[in-house]
Order: sequence, then C-alpha cells, then structure tokens
Amino acid sequence: MIKEKLMSVLSGAILLCNSYAQDKPDFTTIPLNSLEAFSVSGPNWIVASDAEADMDIEGAMKPVAGSGVLVNNISKKSKAHLVTKENFGDVELELDFMMSKGSNSGIYLLGRYEIQLFDSWARTNPTYVDCGGIYQRWNNATNSGYEGIAPLVNVARAPGLWQHLRIKFRAPRFNGQGIKTENAIFEEVYLNGVLVQQQAAVTGPTRSAYFEDEKPVGPVMIQGDHGNVAIRNIRYRAATPDSNATEKKRMVDPIIVDPGNKPYLLRSFLSYGKAMITHAISVGTPGQLNYSYDLKRGALLQVWRGRFADATDLWYERGEPYQRIVPLGSVVQLSDAPSMTVLQDEQSTDWPEYASFDEVPARGYTLDGERMPTFRYSLQGADISDKVVIEGSSGITRTLNVTNAPPGFYHRIVSAKIIRQVKKGLYLAEDKSIYIRVNEKLRPIVRTIGDSRELLLPLGNPNATVTYSLIW
Repeated sequence: MIKEKLMSVLSGAILLCNSYAQDKPDFTTIPLNSLEAFSVSGPNWIVASDAEADMDIEGAMKPVAGSGVLVNNISKKSKAHLVTKENFGDVELELDFMMSKGSNSGIYLLGRYEIQLFDSWARTNPTYVDCGGIYQRWNNATNSGYEGIAPLVNVARAPGLWQHLRIKFRAPRFNGQGIKTENAIFEEVYLNGVLVQQQAAVTGPTRSAYFEDEKPVGPVMIQGDHGNVAIRNIRYRAATPDSNATEKKRMVDPIIVDPGNKPYLLRSFLSYGKAMITHAISVGTPGQLNYSYDLKRGALLQVWRGRFADATDLWYERGEPYQRIVPLGSVVQLSDAPSMTVLQDEQSTDWPEYASFDEVPARGYTLDGERMPTFRYSLQGADISDKVVIEGSSGITRTLNVTNAPPGFYHRIVSAKIIRQVKKGLYLAEDKSIYIRVNEKLRPIVRTIGDSRELLLPLGNPNATVTYSLIW
C-alpha cells in the first residue's frame, strides 16, 4: 500500500544518543468546521471537506462541500488574510497545505515572521521565495529587500497534492523597558518531513507582515491575497526546550552520498515499514529525484525528492546491525510486493504480497548512456525488463517490456486506500500524495479489494510494453 514516509535531512554530525526531553504539552487542534477561531477573515476563505487543484491550470482550485478544510479562493473583491484570535509566543505549529499551480501564500508567526508557501515544485536551487523559505524584510526607503533565507533543500510537492509543514518558533525577547534583547528564531522548520530551516534568526518583521512592530506574542496569520491555497489539520502547542541533563552522546561523522553530475547507484539493505529489504538498490540523480528498487521482487519501493542518501550505517561498526541507507528527502513509499501476477478474476483475486527469491529469478541490470539502469528478471514464465527514467523535474517514467506473458497477466501500478481519476489519463493516489499519468489506451483498471483500491494494467498480449509516470 502506498504511504508517505517522511525523512529528515541530516546536517553536520549524526548524534547517537539516549536523550530525554522535558514533558511537552499536548497539541491543541484548531477546529475548522467554521471560521470561529479567526478574528479576521473574508469571503475568500471557504469551509470545505477537501480541495481540488488542477496541476496543469494556473490558479485552479475549488472546495469540496463539507468541513475540516479551509480553501482560499481569491477574487479582485475578496483577498483577505486569515488571522487567529489566539496569540502565541514560543510555539510549535503544524498544518497541512495544498497549493494551486503558480500560487503564493505564507504562514506568519506572531503575525510578523513569514515562512513562505509557494508552488516551487521541481526547482532544484531554491531561494527565499520558495516553499519553506523565510521571506525577506523590506526597506521602503530604498525599495529593496534584505535578509531572506532560502530553504536548505526544495522538497515541495506538485500542485494539488497535500503537503505538511512543522515549525518550532522562538519569539523575540524583551527587557523590562520593552527593548528587544534577542531576535525571533525559527529553531526548526520541516517541510514534508525534511529539515529546511534550522536556528534561523529574523531581525524584524518580514515583508507584508500584519504588524510592523515587534512584540513577544501575536497571532498566526495565513496570507490570503497572493494565490489560492487550502489548509487543514492546524495544531499547536507551547514550545519547550529539550533537556540534555541525562543525555549520553556519541558522535559519528556521517557518510552522505550525493550523485554529483551523473546518476549514482547504491546497493544496500533498506528499512521499509517494519521490514528490512535485503536486496535493495537506490538510484540518486543530479536533479534530486531518487528511487529505491527491490532486486529480489522486481518492486519499485519508493521515490523521493531532495538529497540522496545517508550511508553511515553501511560503514559504522562494520555495517552492523543494519547495513542500510537512509533517504535524505521527502519519501513516498509505494509497494514491496511483486509488480506483476496472473489474475483469474479482476475483481476477486487478491494480489500476492510476497514472492520468494526463487520465484523471481533476477537477471541483473544494464546501464544506458545516462547511467540509468534497466532491471531484468523473470516471473511466472514471463521475461521482464523494467526501466525507470527521470521525467524532466516533475517525476519518473517507468517502462516495462514483457515477453512470454501467461494469460491473465497484470501489472499493478499502485495500491492505496484511495485512488481517483481526476481527468483523462491522470489519477491521484492515497490522500493526494502522488499522481499517476497513464495512457488510457493501456486500459487502466481501478478495482476495490477489501478496504484498498488498486490501479492495474492488463497485459493483453504475450509480448507487451506499458509505460506510465509517477509525479509528486
């Protein structure tokens, strides 16, 4: 089953420790069945159950009837911000958001300091304007900006996909006379589970802040005048420092693998849910689109955008006990089940979730001129070649060539609780975490098995080729 697995970027040394944090308060959730929690809003903010954004059409976003989600649909007459009634100081804030194509918004802590929300999907060299950036301050006298901070890496998802933001913020400090003694600090900002800001100080309100002064507390403001955005699952708690009093530390220099200017192939073990994949190969590319493949089962395991891999566990203490790599981007897990099988009945036969090594004889792989591999193996009498290539900067394209396929042979693209066709040749999987683009001439089938759905491609001939793209 497809599911998101979010990994953090590792920077500096890896800390292997047994640490204990102070007891933290529980998160409080802001109810989104109305706009009651906000002192300022406008008719552009609509209460909905979900949002639908067309990844190919600029600004396209519409609400789905219901509650639990706030959708901003701006117009010339209505483009108000959204400002909470409650004020915050040191705070941890989490929320999900969705961008329409080309859209721009932001989250202002204390109504003053902005973390940028932006459709910066597929950019490899982000700046402060991109998603997860800290926006510039502005000098009206010179009509120029200064002090913007770019995210450490761009892991923004495609328009129409839900994304996750987590912020740990330290408010500015003031003495008894009201004079500021310490700047506000974004201690940590995680975008889609990846660290994009760390200990980033802000000397004053960023551009277009709700307030131009500085105070130790203030509301959260969601920018509503620049573009369409949807928000859900807002929750917060007071930020508390971690206690290091009982911490036991051992420092290890990390071994970080980046591809450079050509694809990099890395064999290893791979933690995958509760399982350990023993015959994994991971492929990192210069464009920061990466994937892992199970050579034992012919399965495309996961894809991620961002830096490639931390290989410390392959070498630390001679690779014991894990011998694994850790992806350094925002990971979308796919499936570790065989990608093809024979089905007697499209609607009633369960997909095999396991195949032994003897059932899937591997034939190795070959590299093309760009160093991208084609994997070869056999399954149920069929010979299969499986090639995954980078599709520009949007995602990957997978092409499977099958010969000697038995009758009733199918390829499963994805299994998820939700699979929905959004337009001809384009599907959304899981909770809007990844797109699948497939030619309708291949006769894709969405079927329901138990509480899951599966997107299948029938292999109508003994010798067939199927191609589709994964976009995230």
